[in-house]
Parts: sequence; structure tokens; C-alpha cells
Amino acid sequence: MESTHGSFPIPLGDDGVTAVRGVNGAALTSFTSVRRPTRIGAPAIPLRTVTRVGADGAPVIEVHGELDIVTAGPLREVIESVAETRCAIITVDLAGVPFCDLVGLEELVKAADGLAARCGRLTLANPPSSLRRLLQVTGLSRRFHRIIDAGTD
Repeated sequence: MESTHGSFPIPLGDDGVTAVRGVNGAALTSFTSVRRPTRIGAPAIPLRTVTRVGADGAPVIEVHGELDIVTAGPLREVIESVAETRCAIITVDLAGVPFCDLVGLEELVKAADGLAARCGRLTLANPPSSLRRLLQVTGLSRRFHRIIDAGTD
């Protein structure tokens, strides 16, 4: 299978993960796609992640698609993979996530807790309003380093 990232085709392995390596071997950008079974009556929105280096030099994982019982575990694996190469603040940008269920929330909290145990912190950027509300109501927002919206620090 082949996917396009920018104008360069990137072959995807059976696991759906491809990384572009820098001079020192560190992953500069990666692309992950999780195939999901089709739901009856609704089109499947596959989860896709793109990992890049943010303006401050910290990793940013952009998430696109639904974050639910099928796709949440693979997202946590992506976060853990990035954390293995760099123990710092990792930002998960959820601007491309139209829906997140409780399993998705649980996996984000597990990833934040795991990162905190290894000296890192997880920031959520641009969470959907429904997820932001869940974080406030449950008190789980304090488990994350920060929760930010576009246009804010």
C-alpha cells in the first residue's frame, strides 16, 4: 500500500507505520494509519497520525479521524513510541478528531500517566468540545500537562 505525504509517496508497511529518519537516525516525521471495520449505517473514519517536530523542538502528534475503541490503543502506541525516543513534553493535536469516546479518553489518560512516570508530560491541543467537556466534568484535565486551543500557547 502507498500513501502520499506532501508530494512524496511513502510506502506503508503491514503495520501502517512509516518514519522518515534524520541524519542521526531520529524519527523526524512519521505517518500512521489504522484501518477500522466499517460500521453499519455510518462511514468509517480511519485514524491517521502525523508526527512532526513543533516550533519549540518538541514532538507534536497530529491526529485525524475518530478516536474510539478501535483506534485508541494504536494512538497510545504512537505516543509511547515517540516517548521512547524523547522524554519531554509531547503534544497531541486533536484538531482533526470529530469524535472521541470514553475508551479514547481512557487511552489518552493512560498515555499521560505513562509519560509522567518516565519524566515526560502530555499536552492536548485543540480537543473537540465534547472531549473538553468530559475532561472538565470528570476532573481528568489535571492529568495532562496542559490543554490548549488553536491560537493559544
